[in-house]
Amino acid sequence: MRNRVLCATIAALSVSAGVLSPVTATADEKTAKISISNITDFHGRFAPKDVNVRGTDTRDDKKSIPGAERLKCAIDTEAESFGDAHILTSSGDNIGAGPFEAMLLDDAPTIDALNEMGLEVSAVGNHEFDKGAKDFSERVIPDAKFPYLAANAKSVAGTDDHFIKEMDGVKVAFIGTVTDNMQNLVAADGIKGITWNDPVETTNALAKKLKDSGEADVVVALVHEGGYTPDQFKNVDVAFLGHTHTVITQDAKTTPIVLQAGQYSQGFANVDLSIDRATKKVTVEEAKVVEGAPLLDCTDKKYPKLEGIAKTAKAEAEVEGKRVVTSISSDFARGVNADADASENRGVESTLSNLLAEAAKWSIEANSTVKPDIGVMNAGGVRDDLDSGEVTFAEAFSVQPFGNENTFMTLKGKDFKEALEQQWQPGQKHPILALGLSNNVSYTYNPDAEQGKHILSVTIDGKPLDPEKDYIVAGSTFLLGGSDGFEAFKKGTNVENIGLVDVEAFVQYLKNNPDVKPRGQAAVGVKMEQLKAGAEHSIDLSSLIYTEGNPAKKVTVKLENAKGKELASTESDIDPDFGEKGLGEAGKASVKLAVPAKVPADAVLRITTDKGTDVTMPVKIEGGQEGGQEGSSGSSNDGSSAKPVLIGLGVTGLLAALAGVIVAFVPQFAPVRDQINAALKDFGIQI
Repeated sequence: MRNRVLCATIAALSVSAGVLSPVTATADEKTAKISISNITDFHGRFAPKDVNVRGTDTRDDKKSIPGAERLKCAIDTEAESFGDAHILTSSGDNIGAGPFEAMLLDDAPTIDALNEMGLEVSAVGNHEFDKGAKDFSERVIPDAKFPYLAANAKSVAGTDDHFIKEMDGVKVAFIGTVTDNMQNLVAADGIKGITWNDPVETTNALAKKLKDSGEADVVVALVHEGGYTPDQFKNVDVAFLGHTHTVITQDAKTTPIVLQAGQYSQGFANVDLSIDRATKKVTVEEAKVVEGAPLLDCTDKKYPKLEGIAKTAKAEAEVEGKRVVTSISSDFARGVNADADASENRGVESTLSNLLAEAAKWSIEANSTVKPDIGVMNAGGVRDDLDSGEVTFAEAFSVQPFGNENTFMTLKGKDFKEALEQQWQPGQKHPILALGLSNNVSYTYNPDAEQGKHILSVTIDGKPLDPEKDYIVAGSTFLLGGSDGFEAFKKGTNVENIGLVDVEAFVQYLKNNPDVKPRGQAAVGVKMEQLKAGAEHSIDLSSLIYTEGNPAKKVTVKLENAKGKELASTESDIDPDFGEKGLGEAGKASVKLAVPAKVPADAVLRITTDKGTDVTMPVKIEGGQEGGQEGSSGSSNDGSSAKPVLIGLGVTGLLAALAGVIVAFVPQFAPVRDQINAALKDFGIQI
């Protein structure tokens, strides 16, 4: 069995008045006392970043990043009374999905910071494999001064399954595992050949073996997966979870104690244990997660090397950010208002937001076994335009500078429609927050409808949205987590952290699609009355143009049957007015559509522009023929629909001839003949 054993036997002597006195970690010879600190999902947050509550000068303790220096200060404060009977551990995802300076420098400063903080052991996380197992084993592990544990994936080179440290005379074993859902979180080629076993089952089996053999008195599980409960662990005294970026605290009396420390250096879990040296009974003296002000305000201890790592990384990142990563042939921009400053408008559809939604959908498929149906992007996450030509990493990062991950979830069609409805947020700073959508998604809406009833139709891959169907939706963790008021996304299930930072996914997409062009509008506003057969109708359209670039000039509206056959058509020039500030009605047109007398009751309205917009909307036509028949105008390529008509015409022709003979001999039959003529008029047959 692979292991690393650190036997820390300290014989420290102090000299006072000529008398030698032994100094031990605890004054109790019968009871050992140890303290274990744990971080998780650090994700390269070694640099501090204070964030204020929006619109105030007050620090937002939930969003601010303590960074490595303040985190170590708080941990050292907690551990002061334990001396060498304290250890700092991690439950994985130390690297990957990090901020600008961490990503640009391949997390080298992240590992340097963790080494300097005194991290002694870590489980692997899925993000450790962002660039593949080979990269992790050959680049990351050699630079780490702490062992990485992967007990449930023993073929990962350079890792161990457990680590033992003697603390205050007791042997403490740490078992590290990672989620067994790796095939959906990491590019398959990068982890080919590795088997990912159940993390808890693996932990329990190894814990029993270590305790039964006497190798360990205490077992601590470092599990890079969330959602586990105390009853699932056997022969384990403490479990520190990760991966789901949440905080979990429990009463110290819980056995075993299960904690989770959140994310991004914003918290750490701490457990103080007492162990009976004779019976090996473990008692939890204190268990907690420290977060917020105690970390952010911990500045009384200084760590010059950690401060230097952060400053150096920032300077190097500025240089590296100038590196050209790709070139593109088209401009992409955010939406703007029509004011003199062309101020940002998050309520109007934009080429760049749609591009990022398409990139999110594409990147999930390119980096996992999952094929999303829908890609989405929040307008507030788009912070800079992207010009054609060479693109540097810094420019790509500035487009969406938050370091979110791209992920995916399963969502019912009706819940996706609800998310579209939640774009309208009356009374808020932004009355509309337009979602960016992947190229295969479009919808129509009524801008004047009451709240919650704007959406008229949704089309995905050319088919109407199925309210009860499960769709896989790709987007940022921020948006799919329900932020920006899109609560409907919280109804999604099977949310995964795939380990794909949004900017890295975006760069990857641009490299593979250098000639990508802006799509047409995803959404078109439609206002009209009930369509009636044989009548002319006015249709008011909006959201026909983007507010940047060379906008569409002409719109065409067609009425089609279910098979796409044109029944009627009209067109109009587009008024390029951007509309009211903050809203999404840029580009309007009014058209007159003459609906034929003979049309199916169920038809499709197709709206297109000269800039690629192609949006469809199912419509009901009053007075239309049920079953989709259009009288003599209906036909199909195989002629099947024409056969009944031809047969019918043959029969009526025969009847007409017979009626003519009867009238010749029986004049009183003439009125009946006239009625027959009226019925046959539309077929061009007269008796």
